[in-house]
Amino acid sequence: MPTIEVPFASGAKTTCLIERGALARLPELCAAAGLSGTAGLICDARLFSLQRDALLSLQPAFGDVLARPLSEARKSLAEVETMCEVLSARGIQRDGFVVAVGGGVLTDLAGLAAALYLRGVPWVSVPTTLLAQVDAGLGGKTGANLRAGKNLVGAFHQPRLVVCDPDLLVTLPLRERWSGLAEVVKCALLEGGALLERCEQDLEKAAAGDPQMLLPLIEGAVRLKARVVAGDEREGGARAFLNFGHTVGHALEAATLYAQFTHGEAVALGLRGALAISPLADRERALSLVQRLLVAVDCKLNAAQREAALQAMTRDKKARAGQVRFVLLDGIGAPRLAEVSPKDCLAALTAALAG
Repeated sequence: MPTIEVPFASGAKTTCLIERGALARLPELCAAAGLSGTAGLICDARLFSLQRDALLSLQPAFGDVLARPLSEARKSLAEVETMCEVLSARGIQRDGFVVAVGGGVLTDLAGLAAALYLRGVPWVSVPTTLLAQVDAGLGGKTGANLRAGKNLVGAFHQPRLVVCDPDLLVTLPLRERWSGLAEVVKCALLEGGALLERCEQDLEKAAAGDPQMLLPLIEGAVRLKARVVAGDEREGGARAFLNFGHTVGHALEAATLYAQFTHGEAVALGLRGALAISPLADRERALSLVQRLLVAVDCKLNAAQREAALQAMTRDKKARAGQVRFVLLDGIGAPRLAEVSPKDCLAALTAALAG
C-alpha cells in the first residue's frame, strides 16, 4: 500500500500510510514510527458510535478513548482545553503522544492540543473522513475557530504519522463523501494530469463509497499535498496554492455561522467563485468538473449574510492591506496568487452562489 515520506526543512518528518484496514494495525504502526510512551487516544463521538468495537480494541495500547461530540461550530479553544486536561489527568509526559482519530475538526483540535500540551508532544493523525484524509490529516496546520472567523488561532505541529484507511469512508454519509471530493477536485485542478483525468472519470463512483475507487484519488491528493508542504512547511510560498477555493469558502462558512454548509461544500462554491475571476483558457473544462460536485443545501444567502461574507474575506488570514489574496488559475495546473479588489471579491461571491 502507498507509503509517503514527507520531510520538512525544520527537521520534522511525517510518514503517511494509505491502506485499507490500517486502523486495526494502529498500535504496531505507532511503534514502528518510534512512539512508545503513554498515549492519549481522542476520537469523534459519532465515529465512536460507528466503530465502537474497533476503537475499544485499541484501548490496551492507548488507554481509554476520549470521545468528543464535535462540529465546526464547536471547534473552539474550550475543546482544546478539555483535551489538554485529559492528557494531564492521564499523566502523559514529554515521551508520550496523542492519537487523533476522526474528521478534520477533531484532528485540527487534537493536533493543537498536542502542540500546546507540555509545549509540544508528538501526535498521530488518523483522519476518518475523506475531507480529512486528503486535507486536514497531513501538513501540521492545527487550529480552532474564533467568532471572527475560521482557524484564526492555531499552530504548525507536524504529526509523526498519518494513517488513512479508505475502509472507514464506507459509513460516511453521502454528503460527507461529496464534501471530501471537493478537496480532491481542488487538488486535481492544481495538479492536472492523471489526478484530473481520474476525477473526470470516477467522481460519482468514488462518491458512492467504493474504497477501490477512492484509494487512488486519496493517494493522488495526498501526494500533491505532500510535495507542496514538504517544500513550504509554514505557508511562505507555494503552500498558499492549497487555499484555492478557500477564500470564498471560509467566508461562506463564517457568514452562516458554520451551520449551513459543510467545509467541502463551501470549498466547492469557493472553487466556482475563484474560477469566475481566473483568466484560464480551459475554464469550461475546470468548471464542468466543479459543477459535478454535489452541494446538498440551498446556496441562497440573505443580504446580511452576503455582507458578512464580504467582510469575512477582508479579515481572512491571507488578506493584505485592503486587498484580498486569492489563488487564481492561469490554466489547469498553473495556479498563482493575486491581490483581488473588493469588486472582484463581490464577483467571486456572486458566481459562487449562482448555482
